[in-house]
Amino acid sequence: MPTKRLSIEPSVVELPEDEEAATETYIKLRHCIRDAFEGFLRNVDPKTVSLLEQALTQAGGEMNSATFLKTVTDVFPRMSTSRTISPEEELFVQQMACLQLFESVDVDGSGQASWMELCEFVCAIAEELRLQVAEESGQTFDFEEAEQVALPFRPAITKCHFDKIFYWMDNVVVFEEGQAGFHLHFPKTMVRRRRVEGHRQEILSAAFLADFNWVVTSGNDNTVCFWDDNFNLVKRWTIDHTWTGEKGKVTSVGALCWCPEIHALYASDHFSQKVRAWRLHSQLDIRFADTVLEPDKTLELRKHMTHEKSVTAICWMSHLKCLATASLDTTVQIFDLVQMKRTWILQGHKRGLTCLRYCPKGHMLLSCGFDNYICIWDPGAGVLSFTLKGHECSIAGLCAIPNMEYEFMSVDFEGQVRLWDVRRLVCVQSFAATDKQAEKNGELEALEPRAICALGQNRVLISGRRMVVYDREAPNPHLTADWPIHSVAFNSRRIEIVTPIKNDLYVWCALTGVMRAVHDNVIEGTITAMTLGRGERRIFVGADDGSMRVVNYACGALLKELTKHQYEVSQISCIPEKVLTMSAPERLILVHDDTQADRSVVLKRIDTSRRAVTQFAFDNRNIISCVSEECQVVWYNVDFAKEVGNSDRCPHDVRHESAISCCMYFDDAPLLVTADTNSTVTFWSIPPLRTYSFFNKVTLSIDEAAGALSVTSIGLSWPDEECMFVGFERGMLACVDISAIVQKAKRLRAEIERRKESGEAAEVISGRIFEKMPMPCNSPEYMFQSVNRWVVPDAHRGSADKIIVCRRQTSVLLTLGVDQRVRMWLAATGEALGTLEQGLPGGLTHRPETQWRLPIHPRAEISQDVQHIEAAAEEKVDSDEEETLDPDDELASAAEEPATPATPAGQAPPSEAPEEKVMSVIRSATDLRAGSRARLEAQEGSEERRPRSATGSRSPTKGSRALSKPGGSRLQALAALPKTKRRNQPEGEEWYAGQYSPGYWAPAAGDSSPLGLPRLQNGRQRPRLNASKDLVAAARRLSSALGDVRNTKDFV
Repeated sequence: MPTKRLSIEPSVVELPEDEEAATETYIKLRHCIRDAFEGFLRNVDPKTVSLLEQALTQAGGEMNSATFLKTVTDVFPRMSTSRTISPEEELFVQQMACLQLFESVDVDGSGQASWMELCEFVCAIAEELRLQVAEESGQTFDFEEAEQVALPFRPAITKCHFDKIFYWMDNVVVFEEGQAGFHLHFPKTMVRRRRVEGHRQEILSAAFLADFNWVVTSGNDNTVCFWDDNFNLVKRWTIDHTWTGEKGKVTSVGALCWCPEIHALYASDHFSQKVRAWRLHSQLDIRFADTVLEPDKTLELRKHMTHEKSVTAICWMSHLKCLATASLDTTVQIFDLVQMKRTWILQGHKRGLTCLRYCPKGHMLLSCGFDNYICIWDPGAGVLSFTLKGHECSIAGLCAIPNMEYEFMSVDFEGQVRLWDVRRLVCVQSFAATDKQAEKNGELEALEPRAICALGQNRVLISGRRMVVYDREAPNPHLTADWPIHSVAFNSRRIEIVTPIKNDLYVWCALTGVMRAVHDNVIEGTITAMTLGRGERRIFVGADDGSMRVVNYACGALLKELTKHQYEVSQISCIPEKVLTMSAPERLILVHDDTQADRSVVLKRIDTSRRAVTQFAFDNRNIISCVSEECQVVWYNVDFAKEVGNSDRCPHDVRHESAISCCMYFDDAPLLVTADTNSTVTFWSIPPLRTYSFFNKVTLSIDEAAGALSVTSIGLSWPDEECMFVGFERGMLACVDISAIVQKAKRLRAEIERRKESGEAAEVISGRIFEKMPMPCNSPEYMFQSVNRWVVPDAHRGSADKIIVCRRQTSVLLTLGVDQRVRMWLAATGEALGTLEQGLPGGLTHRPETQWRLPIHPRAEISQDVQHIEAAAEEKVDSDEEETLDPDDELASAAEEPATPATPAGQAPPSEAPEEKVMSVIRSATDLRAGSRARLEAQEGSEERRPRSATGSRSPTKGSRALSKPGGSRLQALAALPKTKRRNQPEGEEWYAGQYSPGYWAPAAGDSSPLGLPRLQNGRQRPRLNASKDLVAAARRLSSALGDVRNTKDFV
């Protein structure tokens, strides 16, 4: 027996006694595991890479899970997390993260991870993590011109512009060149509300006093006006010598900025570089002031102001308590209002500036003007961070998108609009605000943009000689996605949920219901079918254009492509060493080979052109059942792609009478269940019961008032399979009791197996046993109404398209509806446990409609995780001998098998002596081994030149077979075994037995035979040839398996 040991000792985590606290601790640890996994890959340093490469080289180029865990755990950095965890918990997190890393690298489940596989995975996931950081939400929406908004308004003076627009207090405020008044518009319809008068000349600037809910404006008439929340004039100040500091001199304010934290209103001189401020603590300071207040000298910036031209924009940066000013002299200056001194002069523009905007989330300052680019500054460090380029002329305006922390929109004088994401430093969308050709033809008045203002998260207003409104589709934060979802999958190892949205894959944490990652653009078309591969390390996706791909679950990297269908892929199912794909429009099922990591070929084509197949199911052996719109159930053999049975041979009164929508095999009972569009569920028996025969029919009674309902999805309870979950076209979800049917099928199976073992095997095999058993028919015993355990009448707003039963200690259901929602239910009672909600883009918070509550048993979860670590860390000392046995060992192993003489009755036994027969076998095996060794030496030079797959594994050469594949030649395996893995070999003794062994021609101790063999690899002495009849019989069987055995005369 091989000895077992662990390469690492799993960490023991102590959970709190309180169940709720233990649950919170486990969720925290799960989050830490993912953070550690991503953090390690995101911050791999050269030292770690060197250590890993050295360890892999010493291990012969590949590591098993035990060696990998030990090596990576040793180089795993200490966690830098805000979550407080104990040393034992940190070690547990590191071990689980290392295990996830190995499973992600060893995506084909070979049990080995090579250096190339590790490098390719790190590169792939590094790009994935970069994109994940770059965009928290993969769903983006484009702005389009609002067709329902009429804007017939034009400036009062020909060729003038609407030069400033603001959105305050649910009013759109529009300033017009040459006008002393301004207009208020409704934001939804853009209908004019009224005109506001107060100034005597053109209005220059405005600011919103958020603390007072007031608006302040300045005009070219040397006045500043204050307006209340209804835009009634409260106070008018004349900017005289009190503000200018020079007797008899008046001026106009060119820019205004309110600083709420310090209760200061800053204003710049329209004709000079002066900037001064008033201290306004309350509305009473303004109401009771007869004349303009004197500027506060403690807020004075005159000593530090070095602008050479007038200041055109002022911006308050509340997080830094700093003020930024932009001037026509091309500079931006930063002032620290705590220390009351200038900190930086920012120089990066070549022309005058007109606009400043601050991004609080990223602590970024944006500036633009008569240049054709936008500068992004770090106001704390005083350096230029990035330049956003794309405009071809001067920029007329820049605005921040409300509720979107990183989105800004700019418009230039030619009408080109660009939506920027300053977190990713990219242009998200670019469009023309006007049709330039129509303007040239005189069909449309020229726009000539001068200002841009966001009226909300999804609406912007651009003004010039006219105004235009652009909208984008508003996302619904309570939906799982804003686009149709065609499938859903549950990863039990990682406790995650995967949903395909367009051509992306969204990964959600099943513990919290929060989106964790987005695998972008995994396929060209829209994903219409998806499933997880065996082992849950790969994702198979099919698209509406018929293409199919296999991607890595952890990073979305392409592993291989499958032969495409001509039309939309409807279903994908993974079975051992094969993949089944179906295209319902094409009426074809393809059987793909899945034994190669980097390529796949079509093994069989199952033609279903005679029927409109809607779904198929696999029986875990070699049969698939297909259901069709023609009310038929058809069984096909996967290995031969031939029909082996159908439901037409059953009586008509027990068959389906309407289109069949779904089917499913039982795992623990010999049954197949099918459901149709007329509230009927039929059970069919499979071997060892009657083959493909009617067993029971149940009519679902859910809503008597609604009548017959179309079944759209089904699922079976776990682990007992005594309940069936049914989803309906009208959004209902029901749990039906089928325990009597399942128990009856199990009893019949047990009876048949008992009778088979008790001497009636012939009757069972021939099927005669069923002649003595009752035949199911159209009677109340076999056809009856359902017994419902629970019903949810409005589970979805529309059909419930898919049901996933999550096999956990407390079983839960995941349902996918046509209403673009994925919801979770308690399997036992039907209690709603939450909905996956996409939230708002940009990482904005929202209040979920439901609370996500996955039932968790933290101690059982921890125990299962520790078992996974132990299984991965387990080392088998004699694993090499087990995997690649010597042919001589096969002789010894065969000696332990009972002798089964194959000589027919009446025929004389072979005259060849047993010893000669054994020598013939040994000679044949030696020749085969020598040939394999010669071929290996010839292939050594080309080994490294073989192409690698997307996972890093080498493509096998023509004619070769992997060591782990069933049926692979053990002689080839032995010849291919590297010298580093030849264990327990005495020094000076040749590895190969036979004629190349030094002791081949020497007699063994205590053996009178002139021919001796070295000891077995396991150290046991070989049995004497002349004293072992069983060995001779085993040698005969082995010689037959090896092929033509040469005559013993060839030895001499």
